[in-house]
Amino acid sequence: MKLEKFKEKDNKKIGVIVFTLICLFLISVAILYRTFAIFEVKTNQNVINGEVQDMGDLRFMVYVGDELQKDIPNKESDYSLDTSKSYCEDITDSSKRSHISWNQEKWSIEIKDIGTTKTKCYLYFDKLYVDSTLNGAIPDLGNELVAITFDETNGHALKADLTKEWYDYSNQKWANAVILKSKEDYEVNEEIPESNIESYFVWIPRYEYEIWNGEEETNKFTAIEADLGVVEDTTQKKELNHQQAINIRFVNKNVPIVTGSTKGSWLTHPAFVSFDCNGFWVGKFETGYNQNDDVTSLDTSNWTSKEAQKDVIASDRVIIKPNVYSWRGIRIAHAFYTTYNYKRELDSHMMKNMEWGALAYLANSKYGLCKNILCQNIMFNNNANFVTGFAAKNQPTCGYTGNDLECHKTDNASLNNNGQYSYNYNDPNSTKASTTGDYYGVFDMAGGAWEYVMGVMQTSANDLTPTSGRSSKYNSGFIGKYSCYNCDSTTDSETTNGYPWPNSNYYDTYNYNTKDGYYFIGKFGDATKEVGPFYLVTSANSSRKSSSFYGDMAYIVTSGYPWFIRGGDYLHGSGAGLMAFSNTFGHAQGFYSFRVILTP
Repeated sequence: MKLEKFKEKDNKKIGVIVFTLICLFLISVAILYRTFAIFEVKTNQNVINGEVQDMGDLRFMVYVGDELQKDIPNKESDYSLDTSKSYCEDITDSSKRSHISWNQEKWSIEIKDIGTTKTKCYLYFDKLYVDSTLNGAIPDLGNELVAITFDETNGHALKADLTKEWYDYSNQKWANAVILKSKEDYEVNEEIPESNIESYFVWIPRYEYEIWNGEEETNKFTAIEADLGVVEDTTQKKELNHQQAINIRFVNKNVPIVTGSTKGSWLTHPAFVSFDCNGFWVGKFETGYNQNDDVTSLDTSNWTSKEAQKDVIASDRVIIKPNVYSWRGIRIAHAFYTTYNYKRELDSHMMKNMEWGALAYLANSKYGLCKNILCQNIMFNNNANFVTGFAAKNQPTCGYTGNDLECHKTDNASLNNNGQYSYNYNDPNSTKASTTGDYYGVFDMAGGAWEYVMGVMQTSANDLTPTSGRSSKYNSGFIGKYSCYNCDSTTDSETTNGYPWPNSNYYDTYNYNTKDGYYFIGKFGDATKEVGPFYLVTSANSSRKSSSFYGDMAYIVTSGYPWFIRGGDYLHGSGAGLMAFSNTFGHAQGFYSFRVILTP
């Protein structure tokens, strides 16, 4: 297959390669893309030693296995573009590089931020490993993410060989990648030092799932069904220890969307539909705050849990690593714009409630914690210092206590050290807190800190815009009206001095609600409305409203508490979990963190 310049009006020009210019507008900033659909051509005219001649603004150098070629491999050849090596650069200034994505289905490249000056593209093709289970929803590494595998004895990252199996979802081996502080070349299987790893990410492939509680069932979830009394894990009633594996089938974005809503029907998970993507990268850990004056350094020796609380927008401070302190004490608007500006070229943003649901459902399937139909409850992070990647040694048998009881032990372990009641990430026993039960999953999904997500109630029954928060005293910092403006002895009904809302695909909105038990206002896919019936559970010296999945805490948003938080914190014991959700104001709070998503 040859590359050749396409001239629309020249009927004598040999070749059938088409370059299609597409203008995409992301958020409020217009970012120029060019998509080049590559088709078969019958001549090598204008191709000399692999370099396309007389291409105007764009030239290609094509390599297969590091050898310069005249041809681009056919789609049927099992070759694919290695986006981790491929790039485009300005011929007059090689420091100006453009991001390349590859669409395996359409056999085309998409080049981001290409300018009007002459550009040369280096395309490296190789027989890359592809997990056929994903049906085309394969990881997109782009130019910045580096694929990794793990040393299973300590969780250290090793550079992956992209031509060999580096992920396998059928065996709970999810695709992982890192973003480096400085671009270094590492050999395949060489350990990448933590001192150069800024962030870890895990790929969540696009999928459809079978609905187990449809509209008919969820419409009945209007209140607490029963008081089950004291519930201990050792005697836990069947209703609160849900063992149903969620049925999932992976699809790529070219497969028509299915929109089921009845029990037994199938639904394309909405998290992937809103971004029209084959999947997304999720931060492997709760987001941390780089406390060094020189943010290029990742030396954690002088860091403290207190200094990780910063209510600021600071994208250069983002780190997503094990054994760091979760970034807390930040209002939602600051967390959103911190994540939004973190990696714009990868469409970074703060995790939505729906994206939490997509991750939770995958974890509660045969590709995660469910084997032979039965599912294992994820271990929670009981570290009282909010250190990422920790796992309790024993599953708690009671919920929130406010202190250490025998049924729920917390731990003050410091960075990189095991505690009396907990394991740190570098101890392989910590993988009990992973969504796959090994180092390839996502951590901190239960316990640690509560996590803010972009899931918010509408302002009122008559105003469908998202509310800024509860009141002028407790709000997110986004511009908008308050859902309970006269609460907290306040009188202002809205704020006009905050931050603008992003495009609507960056947040989920929920119907206005004043009733604590109206779970049906949740959405299919977000792990709220479908995880009922819901119960009142009392244990030790506390009580909580809980779902049918493991007795995880379950509080729907209301006018007084209009923002969602997920996962629970280290104090919530058996109430913390993958399916745990609660409600809050949106303000800066020392127990709340957040998570980063990339949708390249």
